[in-house]
Amino acid sequence: MIKTILVPTSGSSSDRGVFATALALARPLTAHLEFLHVHLTPGVAALHAPHVDFLQGAAVGTALAELGREADELSAHALAHFKEFCQEHRVLVRDSPKVVELVTAHYSEQIDQPLARLLMQTRHSDLVVLGRRRNRDYLQGGLIEELLARGGRPVVIASDSPPQSVAGTIVVGWKETAEAARALGAAMPLLKKASRVVLLAVREQGGASREQLEHLGRQLAWHGIDAEVSITGDASRPAAQQLPLRASELHADLLVVGAFGHGALRQRVFGGVTRTLLEHANLPVFMVQ
Repeated sequence: MIKTILVPTSGSSSDRGVFATALALARPLTAHLEFLHVHLTPGVAALHAPHVDFLQGAAVGTALAELGREADELSAHALAHFKEFCQEHRVLVRDSPKVVELVTAHYSEQIDQPLARLLMQTRHSDLVVLGRRRNRDYLQGGLIEELLARGGRPVVIASDSPPQSVAGTIVVGWKETAEAARALGAAMPLLKKASRVVLLAVREQGGASREQLEHLGRQLAWHGIDAEVSITGDASRPAAQQLPLRASELHADLLVVGAFGHGALRQRVFGGVTRTLLEHANLPVFMVQ
């Protein structure tokens, strides 16, 4: 069951796409959206601000003052974006559960320790929706990967053009791996709401066979899901290119995949397909590590 969705709020232009994706996910589930903005004090923001560590003397004070001004501006924008979103979409603002079959939302702001705060909130939520890092927010690099690897919850990466709904077509990118199985299980509440589910495999070494996909489809039928089966592409082209392309051709609202990685936790390296989907997919991607 997915009833609580964490929506980190940057205060930047990326908020709109993230908010729209979160709403599209919440509507079929009548879920609660928990918006969180982490306000960074100048000293913390400076850790990831370019060139600050090279400054000396009065220039340091000037840079810190500018970082403080930018942080205040982002906080103000984050709250304004939340209020505008709730008003535009008639989302009820609630800080505790109510017996109501509508999407609800709550906003909070916390100060510093962004990774620790986001990890805690992610673990306490059913799902987290994130935007790709294209704005100067002074958060550490690799934040999405950290939440995937250590959050223990599914992560949805919002696209630049979010869907109005995810209750249309959902494509499940399937490989015979534990990661793919976990992603399928986590996405089950959304799959049950979709009008069309496609189990998609890419022709590659170690890829799933049609027989395996058809067996998986028969298992999903026990959940009331009538899934289609499709195998695409050829082994000469990277799966990282073929998977999102075929999902787009199927007019998918959402792509569900396992996030494949290897190596020690602190030095985890995500594979080519995962990395490409994290950075470039043109539709929302639902991932579980």
